[in-house]
Parts: sequence; structure tokens; C-alpha cells
Amino acid sequence: MKDNIQELASCFERNLIFVHGKGGVGKTTLSKAVAISLAQKNLKTLWITIADPTCSNEAPALLDAQRWPQLWHLNCDFDQAFEQYAAMKIKVAKLTQLFLQNKLMRYLAKAAPGIQELVILGKIWFERTNFDRVVVDMPSTGYGLAMFQSAKNFSNLFRSGPLHRDTESMLESFNNPKNVGHIIVSLPEETPLRESLELNRFLLDLFPNNAAFFLANRLFPDCSELGSTRSPPLVSSTPSDWKSPLADSVDDYIHKRFLLEKYNLRIWNQAEISYGQIPFTSSVKETVSDSLAQFLLGRVLP
Repeated sequence: MKDNIQELASCFERNLIFVHGKGGVGKTTLSKAVAISLAQKNLKTLWITIADPTCSNEAPALLDAQRWPQLWHLNCDFDQAFEQYAAMKIKVAKLTQLFLQNKLMRYLAKAAPGIQELVILGKIWFERTNFDRVVVDMPSTGYGLAMFQSAKNFSNLFRSGPLHRDTESMLESFNNPKNVGHIIVSLPEETPLRESLELNRFLLDLFPNNAAFFLANRLFPDCSELGSTRSPPLVSSTPSDWKSPLADSVDDYIHKRFLLEKYNLRIWNQAEISYGQIPFTSSVKETVSDSLAQFLLGRVLP
């Protein structure tokens, strides 16, 4: 199937962009690249990670005014989001402080099923009003889905009041393709490709009016596109027909890797999924996110 990376242009025009996928497919790197590319188009952009301990020291770099003056980073966690939500709803500083200092309330807030996911999702939803673009590095598939499901559950549980109104507004926003985009990322491997189809079915069940965009990440190139004078070895396009999965040379490895990924992508092709292709990127002078941002600027945001 042809590369439909240009279709992302319409997604990048939306205020809030969720980047979904199985753990390890490159969501963090790719979502950061999306945020960098949007910031370089002079859009005030917030990149959100969710309770990620590895991102705790990244904020100073992302706030470098010389590199990305329009880019901010938020590593969103429950405690901070809960305090801000309580302050918005109570609106009286002393009462808010008394509420937050109550040990029983703090315990119930953390113990109630789904409340942490809902509060973090609410924080993300609120921040969209403060930026031109908000790009969210969602957790791995299961936890990411639990966040959206928590909003639906609380909307059904509370039939009136501020919590019901907020969850209904959130769900309505996430279903609106004019304002919110969903991107599903996968490596060209069988397990994440199949899991991405399950993820897509869940998202469509929740947000039937807002179809997700698909990206196949870290694709190896075709040997014929590398400019090598050596012809790639003749190997069947079906991996099960290979005499050995082991490579005899670097060229053989690249060729077999390319054919295997192409074979695995039949899973999306057979499901008639339209997807963009992100090439395998390795960089010495700059980070992978920087390189991918330049790729997106050239292909999606010229």
C-alpha cells in the first residue's frame, strides 16, 4: 500500500493530538518529534508525557528558548493534576487547602477505581485551552484505553453535577475530528500490528466520528534505494520459504529485514488500513526526535 504520510497534515491542524500504541513502538520519540515540528512552525505547543520517570529531567532542554521557543513540556502526574482540579472546582483557597490536607479524602481519591486516570485525562483536556497544539504521549495500550474508559464510566456513574458535565465534555471533544486527532503507532512486527487493530476498534467504539491515523514506525529501506552497486540477494518475499533466517552479509540483513516488514504489514493491508511510513532513523549529530521532526517538516508540514 502506498505511503499516506501526507494525510497527517489534517491531524496536525487539530488542537489536541493523542499518540497511541503498544509499549516500545516509539511513541515517546515520535510524539516528541511531532511536538518539535509543530513548535518550529511557530505554534505554541505543549508536549505531555504521563507519569514518566525518565522524563523528569527533560524539561530544561525542552524549554531552551534558542532551540524551541514555542515548545513546553509537562510530565503529568496524579497528585499535581488532582490539586489543580480541586482548586478549580472549590475556588476558595482555604477550603481547597483543607480538602487536600484531609488524609481520608486523599486516600479515597487514590483508591477509587479510575479516578487517577480520569484526573490526568482532565488535566490534558484542560491544557488544550492554553496552547495552539497539545501532543500527548499516551501510555501503552491497556493503560491508555483505561484512561478513556474511566471518563465514560464516570459519565455513566454520575448523572449530574460538575464531574458528569466535565466527563461528557471531554468525551464530546475527543470524538470531534475538528479539534482532536488520534494517531496509532506500530512497529512493522506482527504483535504490535495486530494489537493496533484491537486498539483501533476500541477507539472507534468510544469515538465513532473520529477515525485514527496509522503510522508504521522504523521501516527499513529497500536495498535498491540505498544506492549500493551490489544487487541484493534473491530471497523469497515469504519468510517461511527462506532457507535460513540468518543473514550472510549486511546487504542480506537489510534485504531480509525489509521483506519481513513488508510481509508483516499485510496485516494492515488486508484490513484496508491507510497508513503513513516513518523510516528507520539513526543520527549522530542530533537526537532521533530532531531527525524525525525534520522528516515531518519536509513531508507533512512543508
